[in-house]
Amino acid sequence: MPGSPSRIVAPGALRVLRILAAHPEGVDLAALGGHLGRSDTGVLPVLQRLCRDGYAERTAAGAYRLRPGPSWSGTPAATAPRRELPAMLSDAVTELYGRARAWAYLAEWADDDQIDVLDIRGHQGLGLVPELSQRIPPTIAHALAVSKVLVAHSPDRRERLEPARWTAFTPSTITTPDAYDLELARIRRDGYALDREEYAAGLSCVCAPIADPGGRVAAAIAITLPTPRFRAELGRLVRDVTDVARVAHRQWYR
Repeated sequence: MPGSPSRIVAPGALRVLRILAAHPEGVDLAALGGHLGRSDTGVLPVLQRLCRDGYAERTAAGAYRLRPGPSWSGTPAATAPRRELPAMLSDAVTELYGRARAWAYLAEWADDDQIDVLDIRGHQGLGLVPELSQRIPPTIAHALAVSKVLVAHSPDRRERLEPARWTAFTPSTITTPDAYDLELARIRRDGYALDREEYAAGLSCVCAPIADPGGRVAAAIAITLPTPRFRAELGRLVRDVTDVARVAHRQWYR
């Protein structure tokens, strides 16, 4: 996954920013926890990090709001994505991390064709650490499992990609439209996507779609891990990712 000076180090950081963007007057800790389905103590570390990094601030009344000034993640608050994915999808990320013992994360395709990483779970002992930017540009959508899943299930997204701008990040990167379309067809057939060192040497990914109650693929859930383990345990890892995605889809109906 792509590196960036702005890394997600606390789960739910982007989701917290979205809620703050929707409440310019400020949100108190209890209300914010209610929006996220988490306790005050679970939300507070995320807020403290956002305040420390200059994205948010605490008001005199004790609420939290976006800090005036430069936009967060390159997106002004007025144009932040409107739709909130249910909090239970964050629980799915936790479940996948627990089962696979690999870096696990959730992403969605935003209205401006950026890919938003919403949640991530992992720990330093897992080895190579993926530095996930909060917003992944569509110019590298050809090289990532998470974006391939989201493109495979949306012809409109595929049409908006620009193959002339595709870069070969590694010898395994898909850079031709014909090969990419064959890969998308395989993803639709098999129900999951793979990144076999297509973006970064030594790292591979498994990703599956999560459909909303209307059947639209609204999010993608994935794991990233060192390639030797990916090769040795691929069958089990695919089962873990696709099973968690299916359960998350069913729970979305409740």
